[in-house]
Amino acid sequence: MTCLEGVPANPVFWSVCGVCAVAALGLFTTLKLQKFNGKFYYAHTFGALIWTLLAVGFESASTDFDCQFQWAILAWPGNAMVPIAWCFFVFAYVDHAAWLKKRIVFAALTLIPLAIFTFAATNQWHNLVYTDETRILPGEDHIQYVHGPGFYVIVTILYAFVVPTLWCLAKAFKRAKRTAWPLLITLLLITITPLTANASYVIFGFTIFGLDPTSFMFTLGIIIFTWMLLTNKTMDMAFVGQSALFNTMTEPVIMIDRFQNIMQMNAAAKQSGLHHNSGRNLKELLANIRDMTPSGSPDQLCIDDRIYEPRIREIESPLDPAKTILGWSITFVDITDRIAVSAALEEALQRADEASRAKDEFISVVSHELRTPLTSLTGGLSLALSGRLGEVNDPILSLLKIAHRNGLRLTRLIDNILLTQKINVNALNLESKPVKLAQLLEESLEENKMFATERGIELALKDVDRNAVVIGDAFAIRQIVDNLLSNAIKFSVENGVVEGSVIASNGQATLSITNSGRGIPAGMESQVFGRFEQVNDKVESYTQGSGLGLHISRNLAEKMLGNIFYESEEGRKTTFFTTFPIAATPDNA
Repeated sequence: MTCLEGVPANPVFWSVCGVCAVAALGLFTTLKLQKFNGKFYYAHTFGALIWTLLAVGFESASTDFDCQFQWAILAWPGNAMVPIAWCFFVFAYVDHAAWLKKRIVFAALTLIPLAIFTFAATNQWHNLVYTDETRILPGEDHIQYVHGPGFYVIVTILYAFVVPTLWCLAKAFKRAKRTAWPLLITLLLITITPLTANASYVIFGFTIFGLDPTSFMFTLGIIIFTWMLLTNKTMDMAFVGQSALFNTMTEPVIMIDRFQNIMQMNAAAKQSGLHHNSGRNLKELLANIRDMTPSGSPDQLCIDDRIYEPRIREIESPLDPAKTILGWSITFVDITDRIAVSAALEEALQRADEASRAKDEFISVVSHELRTPLTSLTGGLSLALSGRLGEVNDPILSLLKIAHRNGLRLTRLIDNILLTQKINVNALNLESKPVKLAQLLEESLEENKMFATERGIELALKDVDRNAVVIGDAFAIRQIVDNLLSNAIKFSVENGVVEGSVIASNGQATLSITNSGRGIPAGMESQVFGRFEQVNDKVESYTQGSGLGLHISRNLAEKMLGNIFYESEEGRKTTFFTTFPIAATPDNA
């Protein structure tokens, strides 16, 4: 307890405690708020400094030789750890050294200071650190240390960590950007200043409060560095990331203050020559920027051979977000290629539209030109088959029947093509009159009975609601029913059954045609109702057709506010449904 007597009354001690408190606050704040490489070694450096300063403070406040010498010995763990921890911190912070994770590094950080402290603590037996001439001179308050060879050995060991630190910083200067130089200079000064102070102490006897100035100078430097850590953004990931993102953007971006001055621009803006080649357009943009909103930005800005679309965003003041603005950011989106692509696409669409119109006109003209001679041809064949022109022998009669049948198929194809053209150009006029679905279904079944008999198919009328009356075009609805019924016959298996029904419920009349066939594979709806498309059928050739029947039927149904869809079970059956809104009962029709 004798070495603590009089310490609280010593102003130097409280000054040292104040420095330690500042250092401890800086350490706590940095560890709490900052994330950086080497934080572990940074904390050890700071902790060792505080330890050393407290020992120096107690030494300065003590009055007798034994206490001062005791506190000087206790300062050695901190004296030894500071340069070692600082060396490791610089390598971690600046160089991201992977070797710092090795166990030998932690051993060096622990064992070297411990060994030096042990060597200094046993000085009374070997006098190698301080010789026996170390004493308080008459008229002096503090010990006059006379260093022995062991002291210089310790200094040499510790300097062996200072030299690599300087080498690491020298390498960093060569590769770092100039924006990082202030931080590197600070690190360099923190490393050199205590070294210079220690050399002055050893060689020239320079002291602070009569004590070794090394720890004081190092503490001052590291407090300054701590302040830089808290305020400098050189190593701040968020700041550096934002800066990198800003400068790596492909679009030119400029920052304008509220006086219409360009304050900052990214690398793309500089490369585009935005700040000196944009001419009158950019000047007008800057002059009128206060009156513009993002939606009121100028459409285009031509710079050299590129076309940009300015997008303006206000930068609000954090102190008064509702009123004052600090300036604007303008992003110049390069739309040159987009305009070129749009122009090329528009031209291609125009050409495609012209080609489509030309194709439609060609089909229409050809269809009309074929229709007249085809009508004469089928009429002549019908007359010859009727026997009015005389008897025809069997071989010729067979050929005439084939020709007549194919003529009728070709006539239907031409009629379907012309009908499709009318639907596509909205030139088809349909009547809106009451239509009895049951009557149309019965008529269609009767007229297709012969075709079904030829295929070995039985036609059946299942459920019929004779009160189902819809508003539409009777001829168009009959065409829909005929298409569905003929398809059902063609796609039914031999000796199969095709059933028709009409059901009215929930304000809708539903006409359904069911066949006993191979069914339709899932996901084929686009082909079933497509134009000139048909589901592949490799089994029987008679199912091949123009691929227009169901396409026409669906379009006709939709024009009369109806719809066509199907349900299919592969290998069993397919049912096509046609729905129309119910208009009235037969009594009211």
